[in-house]
Amino acid sequence: RRLGAVLYGVLRPWPWLVASASTTYVNAELLDPPPATASEPDPPFEAGQNLPFVAPVVVRSDLGVQRELPGVLWGQRTSVTAGLGLSALSRRPLPRSAFADPFALLDASLELRWGPVDVRLETFNLLDTRYAALEYNFVSQWEPSAPSSRVAARHFSAGAPRTLLLSLGVRP
Repeated sequence: RRLGAVLYGVLRPWPWLVASASTTYVNAELLDPPPATASEPDPPFEAGQNLPFVAPVVVRSDLGVQRELPGVLWGQRTSVTAGLGLSALSRRPLPRSAFADPFALLDASLELRWGPVDVRLETFNLLDTRYAALEYNFVSQWEPSAPSSRVAARHFSAGAPRTLLLSLGVRP
């Protein structure tokens, strides 16, 4: 069963400034046990437990500024655009009553337009936050010669590190 809501707003107090924010809430619960598999013939289940891997709260907030610079530079109009974005995920339920850690990421961009030419620098994960993009909690056996275990272990896929993208564009 899924029950949720979204709250979204945009604010433009001046023509050169825009801000937006959204919050998503979801309560996703398992009503029946997950299907059995060969590796998990009796999957763990508690009535009303949250659906694994679904973050109950997701927040996104953006701020953007765009200004035309006064005058002309070598006969061309020049403008600058800058932006900041924040994404945050609450802790996410995992199988076997575990939870993934919450995290927040900050992104930034800067663009300079000079006539038909634009140069854009985008930075994702500006603060180089170390986070698990995906987390799992399952019984695993990575060493064939080791004795089997029925104890679940945490596994994760690392999130992307700080990423810089520089692009150059020319329009007719």
